[in-house]
Amino acid sequence: MAEIASLDALAGLMARQRAVREFTNDPVDDGLIERLLEAATRAPSAKNEQVLRFVVVKRPETKQQVAAIVGETPGPGRTPWDEVPVLVFVCAANPFGETATGAAAQAGSVYPGIQNLLLAARSAGLGTVLTTSRAKIKEAELRALLNLPQGTDIYAIIPMGWPVAKIGKNRRRPVAEVAYRERFGDAW
Repeated sequence: MAEIASLDALAGLMARQRAVREFTNDPVDDGLIERLLEAATRAPSAKNEQVLRFVVVKRPETKQQVAAIVGETPGPGRTPWDEVPVLVFVCAANPFGETATGAAAQAGSVYPGIQNLLLAARSAGLGTVLTTSRAKIKEAELRALLNLPQGTDIYAIIPMGWPVAKIGKNRRRPVAEVAYRERFGDAW
């Protein structure tokens, strides 16, 4: 029964993991961030390569430079990036090669760690939002700012902080609409 209780707790956490774009200006403790990053490193990776690397940005001047590089413009319901307490850059080198199999191994080694980070942050009461395209659009400039080594790419930028509003359940399609038995199209 303990396993079912643990699964229920995890399912409840997953149901409340959603994109948060409005944060208070309360700081996030480095000790907590370290625990979240450790949770991210516990994710599986192809060949146990453990490719994930993180650059945690908290200084106002660095966040201002990031916001300027990515052209981040404040909008309703969004905290400007230079005011978000923490920006986590999720980076990785690709030891698997540029083939389709290598790309799949790389994605399979990066995104589970990102999910662990997002869930761990949510379990601690923090809000996050996964962003990917902004890093790719201006990657060369961001790489220089963050002093990333050659061959290390940015896979995501995760704004993180204490949410302004209570985080409710996310809305998802029911399993019966997305799962099939034996063959695609055969009802679950």
